[in-house]
Amino acid sequence: MTRSSPGSFAVTLDAAIDEAGLSLDRLQHHLAARGVHLSRSALSYWRRGRSQPEREKSLLAVTHLEAVLGLEPGALTGLLGPKAPRGRWLGEGACRIERRRLWPDLRVLAAELKPPPDGQLSFWSIHDHLVLDERGGEQALRVRMVAEAAVDGVDRLMTYYQADAVLPADPCYRYVRSARLGQVCVDRRTGMVAGELRLAHPLALGEVTVVDYEIRFPPGSPIDHYHRRFTRPIPEYVCQVHFGPRSPRGVRSFEQRGLGGPEHPGSSLATGATHTATMALRDARPGIYGISWHW
Repeated sequence: MTRSSPGSFAVTLDAAIDEAGLSLDRLQHHLAARGVHLSRSALSYWRRGRSQPEREKSLLAVTHLEAVLGLEPGALTGLLGPKAPRGRWLGEGACRIERRRLWPDLRVLAAELKPPPDGQLSFWSIHDHLVLDERGGEQALRVRMVAEAAVDGVDRLMTYYQADAVLPADPCYRYVRSARLGQVCVDRRTGMVAGELRLAHPLALGEVTVVDYEIRFPPGSPIDHYHRRFTRPIPEYVCQVHFGPRSPRGVRSFEQRGLGGPEHPGSSLATGATHTATMALRDARPGIYGISWHW
């Protein structure tokens, strides 16, 4: 992240909070007394320059902040310029791939599922753990996601999975934590699975949640790779594949910029006594990342 420049919104807000002698909890309390409900994390992010108010509701909250902190009207709102770059990828923060390009088969389900616009959640990390059965087919996918609300009022998280072949039956979501299972749409012909996870409560801007879930698959044909598709950069991605009672002869990581593009092989991965291969990435660009193997 960059340092906030002198006279910026973040620096001015930070100095005003210090001069007022208010903790973020007390500041949050004063705002609530005015009917403004703003998360502590959002206040912290604004103060540190990690994000800035952009939506109408947030801009209104800033006018109340000026009053609570004893500032002249416009002392903070007048410092708000265009949308600030987010995350660690400054200079590359706007880099993204349209969702329809990475998930073309989603259009079959979109009319029924009505997924929200992409980018409402910013993912800090995703951890995938794929378990194969004794024949080398998909048995279960366990996922943990750490996500931050990029806008106010985020109330659901979308999950997408693409099988390589026709699905003989519908996969089943299980063990959902910090959310509840909403609508699930499956197109067996294309192998596309889209699931909606309803969050425990609507997230305020900057609020973080951790969601766990598992997808259980019907018995199917052996597979030789697993990947995840990212429309936006991600600070951390961990992919693990557990091969069951036997290990493949060779395992390697790979990446692609987009569907149909050239596959760039990565490093060889060991499986060890646990028959599990692990790939871990930091600050990954948008694209496709995964593990491939041969028996």
